[in-house]
Amino acid sequence: MALSSVQADQPLRYDLLGRLRVTRGGVDLTPEPPKLAKLLALLLIRAGEPVAGEKLVAELWEQDPPRCAFASLRVYVSQLRKLLSGPRGMSPIVTTPPGYILDTSGAVTDLHEFEMLYTRGRERYVAADFSHASELLRRALSLWRGPVLEGIPGSLVIDSFTAVQDEKRLNCTELSMDSALALGCHHEMIEELRGLVVLHPLREPFYHQLMVALYRAGRQGDALAVYRSARRVLREELGVEPGPSLRLSQEAILRADPVRLEAAGVIPALH
Repeated sequence: MALSSVQADQPLRYDLLGRLRVTRGGVDLTPEPPKLAKLLALLLIRAGEPVAGEKLVAELWEQDPPRCAFASLRVYVSQLRKLLSGPRGMSPIVTTPPGYILDTSGAVTDLHEFEMLYTRGRERYVAADFSHASELLRRALSLWRGPVLEGIPGSLVIDSFTAVQDEKRLNCTELSMDSALALGCHHEMIEELRGLVVLHPLREPFYHQLMVALYRAGRQGDALAVYRSARRVLREELGVEPGPSLRLSQEAILRADPVRLEAAGVIPALH
């Protein structure tokens, strides 16, 4: 689809938190050929830094690059330049020894938006401004449309990048749940936390949060059943007992003692 003059003046937007997507002025410019999409993903991961041609070849073809790999790489770069070029033919891809740089300084990325909201949410949480923290963290999580760079074939660089971003997403989710519990939204959180426990059965904070939500909802027995389930899974999968936070929470719930829950790291609900 051809860009109008108004659309051509809009900044590029790169979305990585889900399937790779590139737009300008609402027009989809996402490259369809797999190698072209993977090359763009690799350059986005190292945005603003030079990426050696040898490294790109190794990532694009992994263990079996063809003899014409470097010539093919130059063709792919040329195609990306044409695709991403803005007004007056200016391209964000710059050739520099020993390879290429993708300049995203004038672009918008969902990854940058996520990290900005996540950082602000953490700051508000530390300041005990749980309402604002919850809003910011929920907005951060809403940017995720699926797994990072979904559909892009894996490689050492891509797999490492996605692992880091997945961990950030889970940390943000945990903090979002803690903020909601501090606001007294335990009833509303139970269903979502049950889903998180199923999706991440070895992540103890989600069990801990579900126990607290159930206990505050007047479901002491269900809360203790969650502890038993967590203990069984951890012993079967890892051969370990639950950590101190889960054990302290179980004891506090058994004794119906909110003070002990605070000792386990649970912030008292505001209402």
